[in-house]
Amino acid sequence: MSNKALMELGALPGMMAVKMQVEQIIQLKKIAKLRAQQGLKNQNQSNHLIFTGSPGTGKTTAARLIGEAFSSLGILKSEDYNNPFIEIHHADITSSLVGEAERNIKDKFEEARGGVLFIDEAYAFIGGEKSHKSGEKVIATIVQLMEDLREEVMVIIAGYANEIDEFLDSNPGLRSRFSNTVHFPDYSVPDMLQIAQKMLTDQDYQADNEYLGALANRLWFEKDKKGFGNARTVRNILEESIRMHSVRIAQMEYPSREDLMLLTKVDLESNRHHMLSEKEILQKAMKQMQTRLLEFELQDIISRKSTVE
Repeated sequence: MSNKALMELGALPGMMAVKMQVEQIIQLKKIAKLRAQQGLKNQNQSNHLIFTGSPGTGKTTAARLIGEAFSSLGILKSEDYNNPFIEIHHADITSSLVGEAERNIKDKFEEARGGVLFIDEAYAFIGGEKSHKSGEKVIATIVQLMEDLREEVMVIIAGYANEIDEFLDSNPGLRSRFSNTVHFPDYSVPDMLQIAQKMLTDQDYQADNEYLGALANRLWFEKDKKGFGNARTVRNILEESIRMHSVRIAQMEYPSREDLMLLTKVDLESNRHHMLSEKEILQKAMKQMQTRLLEFELQDIISRKSTVE
C-alpha cells in the first residue's frame, strides 16, 4: 500500500519534488522500525507534518496518501486498521459556548485514531472567542493531544507559509511537535492543462486543441489574479465550459456522441481581458522559471546548512 500511495502521489502533475521529500520521510520511518526490531538506536522524529502552499496545490490529496502509507507500514497504532482521514476547519470546531470548542477538537482526535487529522488553515484558531479565549485553549488542547496520541494520530497542518509560522509561534510547545515541512509550489500552466484533461476524461468529456490553447491563455491570465486557486480554478473554468457546452448542444436537433463529449473554443468564456499576447505569456513563463530556480537554490542552501549542523 505504501508503494501504491507513493506512485499515486508521484503521478500527480507537478508533484515529483513533493513525492521525493515525502518518500524520504516514509523510508526513514520504515528503516527506523527495522532498526528498532534489531535493538538499534533511532533518532526520535515526530510523525506530524506541516504542508505549506496555496489553495488547490494537492495538499489534501497528499495527506490522504501519506496516511495510507504510514498505516500500511504500521507506523500509526490502530485497533481496527480503518485508516481514518479526518479533515477539519475552524468552523467545524469553534463555538460560542465555553468549553465546547475544546470538546470538539478532542472528539476529532478520537475519530482520527490510527490515521490522519488534517487541519486546514490551522492559524484560523488564533484568537477565537475573546470572552473565554477559546482559540488559545483549542491550540493548547491540540498541542497536548499531539503528544498524548503521537503514536496513534498523525497531525498535518496546512496553509500559507507565513500564516503557518505565526500559528507555530502562538503556543510555546507547538513548533517542536513538527519535524518536517513539505512545500507545495503553485502548478505551472502545463501542469494545470494535464489536470484539466484528467478532470474532463473522468467525466467523459474531451477538449480539442483550440480549446486547450485558449484554456492555457486563460490560465496564464488567471495566475496573477488574487485568489487564484490552482486546480480549483481549473475545475471552476471547466464547470463553466461544460455549462456553456450544454447550452450549445441543446440547440442541436440530433447531437452525436462526439458532439456530447467534445468541448471547443466557443465553450470557453473569453474576452479581451482574458487574452494575453505571446510576449506577455513568455514574460510570465520566464518570471515563473526564475522563481522556481530561486526556490531550488534556497532549498539547496537549507539542505547544506542542515548537513553541516
